[in-house]
Amino acid sequence: MKNFLKPYLYIIPTLFVTNMAWAQGESSINTEDLAPKDSVKASDINKDVEKIKVTGSHIKRINIEGPSPIQVLNRDDLDRSGYNSVSDVLRDSASSSFGAPKEMSGSNAAGVASVSLRGLGESRTLVLLNGKRLPTDAITGAVDLNLIPMAAIERIEVFKDGASATYGSDALGGVVNLITRKDYSDTEVSLQQTINDQAGGQKFEVSVVNGMNTRKLNMVNVAQYRKNDEIFAKDRDFSDDGLSLTGSPGAYRQYIDADNQGPWIVDPNCPTGSVIDLGPAGQRCSYKFTDFSTSLPRLEQQSLMSETTYNMTDSLKLNLRMSGTQKKIFWQYAPSPGSYVVDAATADTLGLAGIPAGSDVQFNYRLQELGNRQSEVTTNAFNVIGGVTKELGDSWELEYSTSLNRVFREDLGVNGYGLEDKVETAIESGNFKPTNPEGQRGNISNAKYVPWQRSMSEILTNDVVASGEVFDMPSGAASLAIGYTNTHQEYVDNFDEESLKQNVIGSGGSAGGGKRDTNSLYSEFSVPLASSLEMQLAARYDNYSDFGETTNPKIAFLYRPKTWLMFRTSAGTGFKAPSMVDLYAAEGYGFPTVIDQRLCNEQKAAGGVTPACRPTQYLAQFGGNEKLEEEKSVSYNFGTMVQPTKNLSFGADLWFTKIDNIVDVDYDAIMDADAVGLNLAAKGITVNRNETTGEISSIIAPNQNLSGKELYGIDLTAQQSLYTGIGKFRVVVEHSHLFFYKYEGFQGLGFKNILGEKGKPAWRNNITLGYSPKENQEASLVARTIASHDKEIPEYGDLQQYTEYDLRYSYDTERFGMFTAGVKNLFKTTPPLDDSDTNNQLDIELYSQLGQSMYVNYKKSF
Repeated sequence: MKNFLKPYLYIIPTLFVTNMAWAQGESSINTEDLAPKDSVKASDINKDVEKIKVTGSHIKRINIEGPSPIQVLNRDDLDRSGYNSVSDVLRDSASSSFGAPKEMSGSNAAGVASVSLRGLGESRTLVLLNGKRLPTDAITGAVDLNLIPMAAIERIEVFKDGASATYGSDALGGVVNLITRKDYSDTEVSLQQTINDQAGGQKFEVSVVNGMNTRKLNMVNVAQYRKNDEIFAKDRDFSDDGLSLTGSPGAYRQYIDADNQGPWIVDPNCPTGSVIDLGPAGQRCSYKFTDFSTSLPRLEQQSLMSETTYNMTDSLKLNLRMSGTQKKIFWQYAPSPGSYVVDAATADTLGLAGIPAGSDVQFNYRLQELGNRQSEVTTNAFNVIGGVTKELGDSWELEYSTSLNRVFREDLGVNGYGLEDKVETAIESGNFKPTNPEGQRGNISNAKYVPWQRSMSEILTNDVVASGEVFDMPSGAASLAIGYTNTHQEYVDNFDEESLKQNVIGSGGSAGGGKRDTNSLYSEFSVPLASSLEMQLAARYDNYSDFGETTNPKIAFLYRPKTWLMFRTSAGTGFKAPSMVDLYAAEGYGFPTVIDQRLCNEQKAAGGVTPACRPTQYLAQFGGNEKLEEEKSVSYNFGTMVQPTKNLSFGADLWFTKIDNIVDVDYDAIMDADAVGLNLAAKGITVNRNETTGEISSIIAPNQNLSGKELYGIDLTAQQSLYTGIGKFRVVVEHSHLFFYKYEGFQGLGFKNILGEKGKPAWRNNITLGYSPKENQEASLVARTIASHDKEIPEYGDLQQYTEYDLRYSYDTERFGMFTAGVKNLFKTTPPLDDSDTNNQLDIELYSQLGQSMYVNYKKSF
């Protein structure tokens, strides 16, 4: 009990100090009228006022504000954003503390974009569509928001509290519930074009929404097409000078075995200005790969959705929704870098300076002869859900639904890839000589190869829930919800045979697959303890076929001492089941970028050059682990909302989250653990090193329950509207501040507050100023600010606090449609750049690489 209450010792005094400060200012929050309805019988309320189901609860209620904090982005908010994807809208939210992954070149998940709340990671933010779970990506383990057509969304509810007691796994950081359009009876056409002040990244979108609404039938159909052009790295100042140590010409060295090689010897044909000195490790020939690479891939997507609701009787309703999306991604990288070992007999014929006779040789060379690497990724997603809702008496409702979500993806390496064994054969046969001058090296066209990856993820869900009032109390009716969910999940990830053998230069892969069934029982109880006090109790039991079972409770209170004042508090446990990718992925290989802390420390102690102290890519072997356990969390929230007038409101929510047993492979933490001598082998981790130079040759690190996190922060929101003789003014403030973010990346390192390190700003703030001179006109200015944080190498300084401004104006002619024009990044500011990590200067999860964007939109309803 003492540990359970400990976070409140921080939360309660901080909250009162915050309220005292606000009482002297003009800040406010955005909320509906906080005043409760007139005191009447619950049955009378049910007759006169429609209740709605709000994210975070299975019980319908009148007010959207409940015992836990929730943020609502309505259709107008989505339109005001100027974006054409849900992921971009959510990434700009202040509660997206550290940003979130988005489209990027060079990845098997190049077109995937997701959401992460409070810096807990995209796999710990549950994403729902109309309250139902969506399938996670077969590679990232998170929901791909790019598969949801933004034109189909009516509103987004962001639940900022732990919700495993309601929804089960993954809801540790919160829940994002996408609510589709309903009760629409017009036809709406929308077109939008976005251009940038710099080359690339242009966007185009067209959507059509058609609705039909009668007494018995409601149908909404949505079609959307969008295209985002690619951006080449050379077209942005911050990404046009990326260098690789694998060049053309390249380098070579004596090869004894996998852990013992001589120093690198640079090819004599390498230009003097391209030679990189690696100290004891020798010299390499650098290569400016950004001249050929896209940093942002091209995206083309078309989506269809149809939702039908049919009222068979006044108490029986049928629902059917079908949707489909096809998304195509194209990205390009520089020619494939690779290393090739040839036998001594061949090496002796090449006359390589510095290589003893009779020695095998390893070449490091970029295969320009094969051309640029190009990949095309096609994703097809399908969703169907059917359900029936039956009203039972005056207050009870029984709902049954069944849904199938399936995502297929194919990734083809259409150009620039080759087979390592065929390149080595070409060298040994004399058909290809990598140390000859360019144009005289020979032909390796027979080494060309088209690698592929095909993946499928699927989730089949059957859910039944009954909810209603169980008994009356003096202050209202107590309500109960009880339900059962059966879920079948499946994923398959296949690669071509050569990729599985790690024989494809510049690519690799590991097949995997798995199935799981989950049976869940859940209940929720809402009790009006007094006219101003509500208690919510929730609990959920989940049984997984592949790793075990878990039970998670939650308790929450809502207190309204005055019609203009509300307090809320909650406490609960949560969990995240290990994903099937974490459990069942086969062995694979990648090239994470880390600093070799052990060798870096040794080089610093020795004096001279310290190449190991710079971020470098190393070969890493990873894979699934069927012995993984679930992640476990505990979370607390304490908040207040104040609405002294109808047009003035503000509030705050203090929260604390702790997660243990996190499934992770943190290569930076592994480097730290290796540097201080922790036992890596006990966790199944090995760092292999060159016996001569001490360089890392490879890292073996399968998935493990390795780390933990503790977070404490506050969310502030405010809104004020002012009506004058010249129009309506509106101010909205959204602020999210972390007080600490303690993290232990490898057991034994100890918890460390990593807040302020690269990619982990302490706070984000959004301020919106709106002005409507007339009802059919609106102008808005948005300022989005991200706090400063360190560079990759802290000694280089920090990435400064950054503010970006957006300006928008819309005019509804009523008869001829609505015209909108906007500018994102009004003052052409450049995000903070990291000169200590030249190949990754811009943090694209936090900042945009587009530059200044200008867009125009036309919308017409018929």
